[in-house]
Amino acid sequence: MISLHSSINLSPVDDLHEDLYQRGILVVDDSSMHRYSAHLCLRAFGIDNIVEVPNGKLALDHLTRQVPPPAVMMLDLEMPVMDGIEVLQQIATLAHKPAVILASSSDEVLISAVATMAEALGITLLGAFRKPINPADLSDALSSYAAATEVPEPQIKNALNIDLAQLKQALERASIQVFYQPKIDLSTMKVAGVEALARWKNTQGDWIPPSLFIPLAEEHGLIGDLTLSLLEQILQDMNTWWEQGNYIPVAMNLSAKSLAEFNLANEIIQRVIRQGIPAHFITFEITESALVVDLPSALATISRLRLKGFGISIDDYGTGFSSMQQLSRFPFSELKIDRSFVHGAPERQYLRNILKSAIDTGIRLGITTVAEGVETEAELHLLKSLGCNQAQGFLLARPLPGRELLGWIERAAQSQTPYAKHLYPDS
Repeated sequence: MISLHSSINLSPVDDLHEDLYQRGILVVDDSSMHRYSAHLCLRAFGIDNIVEVPNGKLALDHLTRQVPPPAVMMLDLEMPVMDGIEVLQQIATLAHKPAVILASSSDEVLISAVATMAEALGITLLGAFRKPINPADLSDALSSYAAATEVPEPQIKNALNIDLAQLKQALERASIQVFYQPKIDLSTMKVAGVEALARWKNTQGDWIPPSLFIPLAEEHGLIGDLTLSLLEQILQDMNTWWEQGNYIPVAMNLSAKSLAEFNLANEIIQRVIRQGIPAHFITFEITESALVVDLPSALATISRLRLKGFGISIDDYGTGFSSMQQLSRFPFSELKIDRSFVHGAPERQYLRNILKSAIDTGIRLGITTVAEGVETEAELHLLKSLGCNQAQGFLLARPLPGRELLGWIERAAQSQTPYAKHLYPDS
């Protein structure tokens, strides 16, 4: 399971969570050699509480006996008696679950599929690797335990109590604000534009996740009002930036329900004209799923906006089932590559192939390619080498209020490495 023939110097890891020492780690693998290698590596990291079992049935027996369970289970997939997939399905039913690190000799596509299944079952997944696991990868996976198992902050829990009346009040008071996440041109490493994101802090000072209030707005026919409220704020911010000589392109999302609203395109066009902003400085991002909800309405809205000069981006490209068909049907000016194809691509050949294919598609069509969710320098360097045009993600910048954006851009212009950790201390 672990390759000890590595140049890494095995030694205790400084930032491991206390749970890993107290509750220990369960190693499940039918190979005694792999169990022994894992044991040696974990001991070198300073973890002494280690239990080894050769199959899934014994692993489940141990999990039901130990309460609380081991902090982490290192799980093989190919095993007699009960394979790793069955083990994951059984773990999902337990009240107390360990975090999981998958290890397998199977191909990367299968490992990735099982990893996706585990996360969909509500299991905390720290990593999924081909055997033998490099000690550095294992160290990184164990170091992520604290963040992966962190209990949500109270304000996030409070957000679950929002209702329609609160949303209507927030719209009336324009309490739902716009934050901007910079997008970086990978050829120059300068700011190429920003994506506008909706952020709502309620009267109690709690941040309400967009995953809660946007579906609520869609369900009750308020998504158009929300879209226009955000657009007004964006246009005001753009005018402020323009007055200071900063001509920053902005992208914003349009939901499937918005595309079906007959007059929305007219409202957008009129408001942009009224504010005097050239249409080509604004791009509307549309997810693949939105394109199949009401095809005639989607085509009409998108085509009218494109006709007036607005940019149209296909968001989360590759997550749908008819991407090439959608690209041929709609007048897209930008292809936005989903985070799921960026994460892990430097280490996994099949993901690199998918990522390269998406970028090459954009290049052949003559449209801008944007990779989202970039979190590591290895991902950034890979995207540059593949010819991707732009990138955004926490490595580069977190979303900022409009009043702070110009300061960030100024710092980015003066820095040779415009990364969030260098330019924005709170990122």
